[in-house]
Amino acid sequence: MTKCPYCFVDLAEQHAFQCQGRCNAVEDPVGTRLWGAPRVWKPTIFVSPPPGNPAWRPPENPVCQRCDGPMSECCPTCHQFLPLDWRAGQATCIALAGARATGKSIYIGVLVKLLDLFAEAHRTTLGFVDGASREVYQRIYEEQLYVRRGIIAPTPRANLADSYQRQPIILSLGILGGRRRYLVLRDVAGEDLENRVDDAGHLSFFAHASVVLFLFDPTRVPEVRNQLQDLIPAQLHSGGDPAIVLNNLNQLIGPGRPRLGVVLSKFDTMQTLTQVADTELSRVMSNAGAAFMRDPGVSMAGYDESDGLLLDAEVRSLLQRLNAGHIVTVIENPHSGRKLDNRFFVVSALGAPTEGEKLHDHGIASFRCLDPIRWALRADAAI
Repeated sequence: MTKCPYCFVDLAEQHAFQCQGRCNAVEDPVGTRLWGAPRVWKPTIFVSPPPGNPAWRPPENPVCQRCDGPMSECCPTCHQFLPLDWRAGQATCIALAGARATGKSIYIGVLVKLLDLFAEAHRTTLGFVDGASREVYQRIYEEQLYVRRGIIAPTPRANLADSYQRQPIILSLGILGGRRRYLVLRDVAGEDLENRVDDAGHLSFFAHASVVLFLFDPTRVPEVRNQLQDLIPAQLHSGGDPAIVLNNLNQLIGPGRPRLGVVLSKFDTMQTLTQVADTELSRVMSNAGAAFMRDPGVSMAGYDESDGLLLDAEVRSLLQRLNAGHIVTVIENPHSGRKLDNRFFVVSALGAPTEGEKLHDHGIASFRCLDPIRWALRADAAI
């Protein structure tokens, strides 16, 4: 069983096939609610295996009974067309959450480049599953970061007509662990998660994700922000409240059971604390033997559980020292009472603060960005 790359719902035994011929399209209320923008669909058939027939297989080339046109498989839940032979592989679906100015988009932009090296370490290749994924990545992420060498504009809210965030980035990792593997990344505007989420059908995929990565900017902690006042650019002091996002995220997940990765983003700003003399935080951040001060590198194929547990413990301790222990408390003791399997990480997508709207002269020097992905894939028994 695998997941739909759009709504992240498990694709069970039911199959759906939608007309791609001459039939007229009609309004699709369900698809519209889950997509966050108006959707239409054409005649669709739903088929399931008859009881007691384990040898049953869905039709290979169904034909629309109304127009005799071709039909293609779609998701039975959100009605989006599935990539060709999608069910033959297994997808790890990752939803990214965080307040404004947390660095989610920059993280995705750098991550895809690193995944290319990750795939090489596994003796396979990385590829985009569809043209839409490739176009969004190249236009939004690659063009800004690697061609113009500037920062990526804030992710537009989902209710905007031109919001690209509804289109997931669907990647093929080739054959891992003897099976074809896919990785799906969905970005969400910080504003969408800072506001009330009472009727947020377009964000329901959080409840069905394989992994939710909650990015947390440590400069939002007043103590850290005060010590870094003269060391990092002023624009890095802005952004939304991560505590509000985390509470809304718990509401969105509801009874869902995704694994939760808590990621301290922009960790290069924390490393800047080594320049602050005679403070407790500077002494902590000057510990060269700490896991959060070393990077296992992109060539390491699998996830190092011992290193991951050490890093997890260090980050939890660091958050307590940053007076951000409430983040740990909300993760460990959520109001819902449903504690998720979780792990703490640190990442720096760029490796250094930006200079205005441009990247640092030294370019991109990412730090530990693959850790959350290695952890997610290992949990799905891929590596």
